[in-house]
Amino acid sequence: MAYSDAIRPARGLSSGGKIVLLPGMSAAEEFSVLAHETAHELLHRGDRRAATNHAIRETEAEAVAFVVSTAIGLDTDTSSADYIQLHAGDKTTLAESLADIQQTAVEILRAILPGDPAADSSQ
Repeated sequence: MAYSDAIRPARGLSSGGKIVLLPGMSAAEEFSVLAHETAHELLHRGDRRAATNHAIRETEAEAVAFVVSTAIGLDTDTSSADYIQLHAGDKTTLAESLADIQQTAVEILRAILPGDPAADSSQ
């Protein structure tokens, strides 16, 4: 992970196992962006990237960020919904990706909250 102003206007960027964040964000915003970029790393590398388009990838990553952020108590207000709409995501895209979104959110939550029952998808 690194920080760079060069990614502006983006707040985060993931590429081949490396995540770059825009410096100077609030801690809550940085966490949410990091969750978003981590979701890209987990969901959108290899064969699956070719099987998805930009709208699907951004919808999935932002939905994962919303779930993870909400699970730890961060209020994302409408920013996640606004972001998904900006990238042409919709209810259909979310519904079709729900299993992948849930699995990825659980994976991230298990990594940051080991042993936390909220991170166990079987409950």
